[in-house]
Amino acid sequence: MKTILTLFSSIIIMALFTHCGSAQFDKNPPFTINKAYYQDWVGGRPGSNGAIVSIEFSDAAAKDVTFDSIFFKNKKVKAEHTISDDKNILSANLILTSKEDKNIIMHSDPAKEFGNKIPEKLDNIPFDLSDNECVISYIIKEKKRYFKIENLQKSKTIYYP
Repeated sequence: MKTILTLFSSIIIMALFTHCGSAQFDKNPPFTINKAYYQDWVGGRPGSNGAIVSIEFSDAAAKDVTFDSIFFKNKKVKAEHTISDDKNILSANLILTSKEDKNIIMHSDPAKEFGNKIPEKLDNIPFDLSDNECVISYIIKEKKRYFKIENLQKSKTIYYP
């Protein structure tokens, strides 16, 4: 009897956690996404690359919304809201790697590792996203909310000289 009760309790707890994980995204945000895409970019220096996320939306009910961040490719970046040609655009520029990340000296003699910089901690984002998904965080009435875009379109890569 005790085993059945333990099994039943475990199933209920797992069901509650599963439901909480799927309930974190808004299904009907106060704005409508018209177009969402990203562009990879490659810099002129080795190891310099990133991505630009652009989201065009209608602001019919978004006047009370403050956009906070965009989560994409395991990064969190401050969202920038601009109006261009009467279009509302939310964008973020993510730097994915840099040359400094590769300048670490590993040696059996610790004195030769003296100049190494402490690596920056990667963003610990609370979402499990695929390569063409992003999450927008925004604030309404002092409460943070999240909206997931599942089919981000990939545009042509930008190459900087």
